[in-house]
Amino acid sequence: MPASSLDAIERSTLRERCLDALRSAITTGRLGPGDHLNEVELAASLGVSRATIREALRHLQQDGLVVARSRGMLRVREVADDEIRGLYAARAALEALAAETLAARSERSATVDALDAAVFRLEAAEGDLPAQVEADLAFHVLLCELSGNATLLRLWHSLEGPVRITVMHAGLSRALHNMAAVRHRPIVAAISTGNVAASRATIVRHMAEAAERLVRAGGPSAA
Repeated sequence: MPASSLDAIERSTLRERCLDALRSAITTGRLGPGDHLNEVELAASLGVSRATIREALRHLQQDGLVVARSRGMLRVREVADDEIRGLYAARAALEALAAETLAARSERSATVDALDAAVFRLEAAEGDLPAQVEADLAFHVLLCELSGNATLLRLWHSLEGPVRITVMHAGLSRALHNMAAVRHRPIVAAISTGNVAASRATIVRHMAEAAERLVRAGGPSAA
């Protein structure tokens, strides 16, 4: 392989590691909503070049985690109560459609096994906030993937950045409660019965409870 190709791979890997680190810092509240993202400070903290940081921040902007304010200054995105309610209502609509689709299938055993395994991974991650965030999102992504509806999945991914921002909106205890495995088991149970209406209702309730828990807490830091 040419040296230039190796260099490109190394740069790409470094950028991805930097991106993961910044995403985790935002999701876990180490970088809070409204915090200014200074390229020089972040580059020094992570031991990478400013160019690498700039690329990572550009990606985070595209994901909806970072926004540009006056003079192009980048800050961690903030979310208002109305946005949280709207975001979780949109998630409820998408994931309810996915759950209905799965429940309506005559053969659901493989689907239920896959979702059970995702809940188990979520339970195993409890107590490790970054891992729990990823396991929680992985469950919901899997729900959409298993539906086989590519448009639904694409729309869900378009919400992922703002969803990540809401993780710490209500503080650590509420974030952990929303992501608890026990809250996800009823979703799998409803799908396993083949009851389409119950599957939809369970998802809608799951999202409504999560949104209200975040909104009730209020405050400037995210969900």
